Amino acid sequence: MKSIAKYDIKREEIKAKKQNAKLFPFYKMFSWDLLFFYSTQYLFFTVVKGLTAGEILKVNAFYPLFIIIMQLPAAICADFLGRKRSIVLGNIVLMVYIFLLICLPGMIGIFIANIVYAFGYSLKAIQETNILYDSTSTKGGEGLYPKINAKGASGYYLLDGIASLISGYLFVINGYLPMIICLVFTLISTIISTKFKDIYVNQLEQNYLSHKIKEYKNDFKVSIKNIITSQRLRALLLFMGLFNALLSIMSTYSGNILTELSVKPESFSIINAVLTLIAGIATAFQDKIHQKFKNRTFTFLSLTFSISIILIGGILYSRANNILPIILVLFAIRNITMSNYYVLSERYSKNFSTPKTRTRISFAVEFSTNMIEAILLFLAGVLLDGTNITFATLFIGLLSFILFIFILDYMKTRVGLKPGEYKKTDIQLE
Repeated sequence: MKSIAKYDIKREEIKAKKQNAKLFPFYKMFSWDLLFFYSTQYLFFTVVKGLTAGEILKVNAFYPLFIIIMQLPAAICADFLGRKRSIVLGNIVLMVYIFLLICLPGMIGIFIANIVYAFGYSLKAIQETNILYDSTSTKGGEGLYPKINAKGASGYYLLDGIASLISGYLFVINGYLPMIICLVFTLISTIISTKFKDIYVNQLEQNYLSHKIKEYKNDFKVSIKNIITSQRLRALLLFMGLFNALLSIMSTYSGNILTELSVKPESFSIINAVLTLIAGIATAFQDKIHQKFKNRTFTFLSLTFSISIILIGGILYSRANNILPIILVLFAIRNITMSNYYVLSERYSKNFSTPKTRTRISFAVEFSTNMIEAILLFLAGVLLDGTNITFATLFIGLLSFILFIFILDYMKTRVGLKPGEYKKTDIQLE
């Protein structure tokens, strides 16, 4: 009888894994990020909310700090609820975030909304990739995780491209319309997330909350210990922190550049749509890029990204006529590297992980990279307030190039090695 019961449990587990793996690309297509939001985010904050580009960067610099603060309550909540319910709740909290952005005024409104967003995002970030990894990984490695994850990313970029195309025209009609539709799509993400199945179910105990607080305090200490002892993890976190910060900085800088070049809101949407579609198509080639460059993949992506920024700054300095097409080509290169970086960084950070260590690794990644991102975002905002977009872009490009050179040199003997070439402390995390 026991063997039959075990067989039934195993069969249900396999069925749940198949359902999650099948559902995940469709879910990620709708929920990887906020649809109908980013293509007009800069216009919404500057035109509707009345902020400057520097103010946007400075207020958004607090968001990574909020992510760090929310790690413990989100982790406790995620462990208490399980993967599925955490993802559902995370999406509901993001709906509250959009509602607050619509209703609250100025920098204060964005500041308060970002606190809410940090909690919702933390719930999602902890559990979304983990539920897929639980459903696809094998004893020998990551299984179908990269393929399914990349498929979802491609779908998202396709849908986001369509959303971006429409958003600018909606913004011209009413500045709040893209935000309202974004709220609707977040509701769709919430509904889809209810179809996931938990693979590993937590057993609740007496004094659960106090026990888990102690446990996650210990996890925090272990995460810091892993960062200190694992040269591989430490190198990855330095690289990802800089790259993530650079992506956030250039998101705002790009909006400022297009505004300086007198691009209309409708053209904003067309540009963002095309760039998003390019990014989506590019994710389909992430395996080929990884196979071609192997342990030099991050070198290729980061240096390509920083050089494109340097070229944008140089072209702006030239004050030549008809520079918009060249700028857009460089924006396209930026988006190609960005989309592949997001997929591959998730892949690299999850390597050599187990169900027990994945949450701790996610916590270490979020904590470290967000600290770096918060500092650099605030400094980029101060820089932009004290100078112009041309100088700021060129400065950021040159600085990031130099920093990447140093970090990549540090990574050379620590990341992208064969399993047997790592020290035990680098891959056998606690």
